[in-house]
Amino acid sequence: MHGLILLQLQKFAQHSIGAEQWRSLLKEAGFEEGVFSAGRIYDDQQVVRLVVIAANALGVPVDQVLESFGRFLSTELVRLYQRVIKPEWKTLDIIENTETFIHSAVRVGNPGAMPPPLDAIRIGPDDLQLLYSSERKLCQLAIGIIKGLADHFHEVIEIQHDACMLLGDPFCTFQLKRVQRRNDTQQISLSNTVALDHTLELQEPLERKASSELGVTLELESGKTGIESSSSQYDFYSSDLISSEGVLEPSKKTAIWEYFLQPAIVPSDLASIGPYRLIAKHGEGGMGAVFRGIDTRTDQSVAIKVVHPRIAENENSRKRFLRETRAVQLIKSPHVVEVRDVGEVGGLPYMVMEFLRGMSVQAHRERFQNLPVHEILRIAIETVAGLSEVHRCGIIHRDLKPENLWVESPSLRIKIIDFGLARNIEEEMRLTRSGSCLGTPSYMSPEQALGESMDFRSDFFSLGCVMYELTTGTRPFEREGLISTLNALTKEEPKPPSELVEGIPNSLSDLISTLLSKNPDGRPANCSVLSGQLTTVLDALG
Repeated sequence: MHGLILLQLQKFAQHSIGAEQWRSLLKEAGFEEGVFSAGRIYDDQQVVRLVVIAANALGVPVDQVLESFGRFLSTELVRLYQRVIKPEWKTLDIIENTETFIHSAVRVGNPGAMPPPLDAIRIGPDDLQLLYSSERKLCQLAIGIIKGLADHFHEVIEIQHDACMLLGDPFCTFQLKRVQRRNDTQQISLSNTVALDHTLELQEPLERKASSELGVTLELESGKTGIESSSSQYDFYSSDLISSEGVLEPSKKTAIWEYFLQPAIVPSDLASIGPYRLIAKHGEGGMGAVFRGIDTRTDQSVAIKVVHPRIAENENSRKRFLRETRAVQLIKSPHVVEVRDVGEVGGLPYMVMEFLRGMSVQAHRERFQNLPVHEILRIAIETVAGLSEVHRCGIIHRDLKPENLWVESPSLRIKIIDFGLARNIEEEMRLTRSGSCLGTPSYMSPEQALGESMDFRSDFFSLGCVMYELTTGTRPFEREGLISTLNALTKEEPKPPSELVEGIPNSLSDLISTLLSKNPDGRPANCSVLSGQLTTVLDALG
């Protein structure tokens, strides 16, 4: 551990025990000098010994010392790194930006420092999910730092510990909720933590025009595909919400929804829909917005997806969404997000889903870098288990990708989410006659990209793209631009994963290549067949 932390631990111990007594205790324990350098790296066992010495001197458990030290350390860290902390930040804001700003500053200013990796997901203005991973497993220290920050900013933060490394989990997850704050506490816009561009191009990109000439319309999620995408968000707001520079003003980003949603039940809420309180906007994309809500009948948290007015103004689109969402509501599987309610508000269709804790497979992979083969196969097998029920209900998902596969906390169960583009197979046949194309280019099947007839096997191609990315770290067909990507989807064959990454079994590599067959007839016939093939590969690993 870096000497900077030991210096702070020394300072904490002297403050808690007394300087003379602490020096005496260090001498008795064999720390003759009792001096630690901020520029050195010390063995973790030395840190453990110091904590145990402090615990014995204070007559309290080690966990209590770690939490108390965390409270002390938080204030010191705020003081030391105030140059990278924005004046308006409070507790959750600092935690949200710790990895990006503070840990970066620690590493630059202290070569050799290895602060634990953190992944903060902002759920709402008063809610944040924190994932913490460290071989040291100092969970109680992390809790102390959170509580210390809350004390520093005079806030009350509820901490729910969903998973813990000390109990055998691969990481710790904390659900943080601010339940009390001073009136001057400012809120960070949710656009900082979701894939939403702040700068909106006013001129249509060349590639958008090129795709229109091909008779293909694409709803792209800007910032997620890594492909040049159209600035489709420009179409999502009234012109009076955009400044003369073409920038959406942050204070007005939710204004358009106020014309359609119902008044808030609780003054601090954004709005309401029937019995559902809308307490925060989780994100916004091409099809609409997702809000975090509370069902007032059960006090349970829910996620509510509301279709965008631009989509809903077309009566056929509105009716199709309601029809297909009601079909999705019939899907009952532990590996598919539960749709609990469907309806309309102000002419906008909406669906109410269970509120999931955890992270997307995309975040899961980024956090752990190289996932073990067993884990990749587990993700695939559980995804196929969910797809089996989806397909049984006559639904094609059409948008499988790492962002739409959820790793639920603390069970780590995989759930398929976001059925915004899902279609009934009969509706799909009618839709393809118009030549329209919806989806995420990097994960589309060739037939989907070309606007041709699709069946359930299109989802298998998308799953193959996901598995390819999980095994190799690259997307098999993603190129510099949209047209190049579409060409790769329909014409190019990616290198087998086993040729790119050492240790990938040939059996798994071959199965992924099968899933990526251009011709649907080359892919598995159904979920039962695919599940059996995946299980065979897994069993062979031993």
